[in-house]
Amino acid sequence: MLELSNISYPRRLQSVSYRAPAGRLVGVIGANGSGKSTLLSILAGGLKKAKGAALWHSHDLFRWSPSEQRQQLAYLSQKNEFHEPVRVSDLLMTSQVNLEESSQTLTAWRERSIDDFHLQTLMNRSITELSGGEQRRVMLACVNAMNRPLILADEPIASLDLNYQLLVMDWLKAMSGQGKLVLVALHDLALAAQYCDELMLLHEGQLLASGEPNQVLSDTNLALAYKVSVDWLCNRNGVAMLARRL
Repeated sequence: MLELSNISYPRRLQSVSYRAPAGRLVGVIGANGSGKSTLLSILAGGLKKAKGAALWHSHDLFRWSPSEQRQQLAYLSQKNEFHEPVRVSDLLMTSQVNLEESSQTLTAWRERSIDDFHLQTLMNRSITELSGGEQRRVMLACVNAMNRPLILADEPIASLDLNYQLLVMDWLKAMSGQGKLVLVALHDLALAAQYCDELMLLHEGQLLASGEPNQVLSDTNLALAYKVSVDWLCNRNGVAMLARRL
């Protein structure tokens, strides 16, 4: 269980409270600047001026040591920022540093991640030689190779083509199906509606609505948060949306 109580950060986030059990895929949605990245960064320990309380299975996230954090969560940041020509194979190994698992287990997780994100032809290449989409797949594979119970993913499908967007959403859904709690920041509301068990809709740094997608993605909420009107097209194969500016 993740329990957030009055999470705040100066000029970005105001008194966000929320609870989610393990085994759920939670979409964090909202317009640009609404606080999605700020919230995930706070939970990952990246913003130290945050106020409030964040408990994971009754343990205080804000008091975790770096080692304790490594055992519990994996975080994918919004941007790919690579300046050194590190090999992809070395990045995968580095992602598992200080994990309290056997070498055999870590190797198995790396091999699975290489297969899951189709990295076989990229392993000996430098990360700085790759396209933005390829870099994103490598970073997702690193998160997968960590295999932590709490996953925080900030816009994981950014820069990916449609095929890989669906692959990533399928993977996130599978992770929650394994009992992990996944918080994912998304801009694609159709994919959020199709895949997520719950949504957190942020607006101007506050939690405007939370709950099941059909409750959160109401006409009123979309008009206030995005200034749009939406027609939904739904069948058993997925969800699409036609949006109009108000």
